[in-house]
Amino acid sequence: MKIQSHVLLSGVVGIAALTHPALAQDVQMGYIVAQHSCNSCHEIGKGRFRSDVRPSFATIASRPSTTMMSLEILLTNPHYRMPDYLTRQEIADVSAYILSLK
Repeated sequence: MKIQSHVLLSGVVGIAALTHPALAQDVQMGYIVAQHSCNSCHEIGKGRFRSDVRPSFATIASRPSTTMMSLEILLTNPHYRMPDYLTRQEIADVSAYILSLK
């Protein structure tokens, strides 16, 4: 019975991994996407302020609440006037880039 439970658990974990594959993050690609898609409203480099309404990526990165998950949620649900056009991979990459500014 112990072996069967282990096999069942392994199968469930394997199926979960297949249904929600982790996206590899590419910081450099995140920077490129940010230059193209985010730079008109946000300072995407290490600068601290561009406007009060639109924080710089460095300011976002410095917030204690900023994590990969919080960024992906924010970018998946468009905010302010941000259009909804980033792919899941682009969101993962931009999130990784923002976190690299910490």
